[in-house]
Amino acid sequence: MLKNKVVKLSSRPSGFPSEDTWVHETQDVREINDGEILLKNLYVSFDPAMRGWLNETRSYIPPVQIGEVMRAGTIGEVVDS
Repeated sequence: MLKNKVVKLSSRPSGFPSEDTWVHETQDVREINDGEILLKNLYVSFDPAMRGWLNETRSYIPPVQIGEVMRAGTIGEVVDS
């Protein structure tokens, strides 16, 4: 079974995010369904806008909720379809 490493928001930082802001987990990758693809992420983009996504304020995009996987732009390779 394939594994996926995820970083989840565990608390909202009041200043600069620290190790306590995040929880690192490894999850099983489920089988894909018809019409889906499975990607292997090769590159992850870390952008200044991501800091704003951690705040519980109105913005152009909903904030990342506590317990959710942190979103990011990626470049990946299709490994199954």
